[in-house]
Amino acid sequence: MASVSSAADRSLPLRERKKLRTRRALADAALRMFTEKGFDATTLEELVDVVEVSKSTFFRTFPAKEAAAIEAEVELWSAYLTALRDHTLSGVVLTEMKDILCGVVTGLDADWPDRYVATRRLVLTAPTLMAYTAHHRADIQQQISDRLADKLELPVGDLRPQVLAELTTTAWTIAARAWVRTGGQGGRQFLLESVEHAFQTIPASLELSVQTGR
Repeated sequence: MASVSSAADRSLPLRERKKLRTRRALADAALRMFTEKGFDATTLEELVDVVEVSKSTFFRTFPAKEAAAIEAEVELWSAYLTALRDHTLSGVVLTEMKDILCGVVTGLDADWPDRYVATRRLVLTAPTLMAYTAHHRADIQQQISDRLADKLELPVGDLRPQVLAELTTTAWTIAARAWVRTGGQGGRQFLLESVEHAFQTIPASLELSVQTGR
C-alpha cells in the first residue's frame, strides 16, 4: 500500500488521512487483484474483504469498481485540474498547459509511474474499463475546457478552449502509450521527454500539407 508521506498529506486532519489511506489501500488492492485474476473475474466482495472494509465504505470512496481500477489515471488528471486552477496563464496557452502537465507528473508519488503502467495495461484487458476510462477522459477534457474559458474570459461557444483541452489529452495519450508499451522504460524522465516531444510536434502537424509532403 502506498504510504501517506507527503507534506500535504501530513497536514490533513486525522480523519482525512484515514480516508486517504483507505482509498489508497483499495486502489492498490484493486490494481493487484484485477491484474492477477482479471477485472471481471474479481468481485467487489473479494476486494473489500482483502482490505477489510465494508461495501458501503467502498462506495463512499469510489463511485464504481472501475474507478478503483484506474486510480493512477484519476490522480494524474485530478492533480492537473487543481494545478490549472491555481496557475496564472501567460504567454502561449498550449505551452503553459504542457508545462503544467509536466509539473504535475514530476510531483506525483514515487510509485506512480509503475502504477500508471500497470493501470494502462489492465485497461487494455477489459472493455468495460476501456469504456469507463474513455468516459472519464472526456469529462476531464470538458473540465479543462471550462476552466480555460473562465480563465481567459472567452465567450460561450468559443471552440478554442475545447480544442486546447483535447490537444493536451491527445499529446499525453500519444506520449504515454509508447512509454507504457515499453513497460515504463526510462522511468519518469523518459515520459516527460516524450510529453515535451508530443507537444512540440503539434504545430508542425497542423501545418502538414500534401504540397510539401512533409
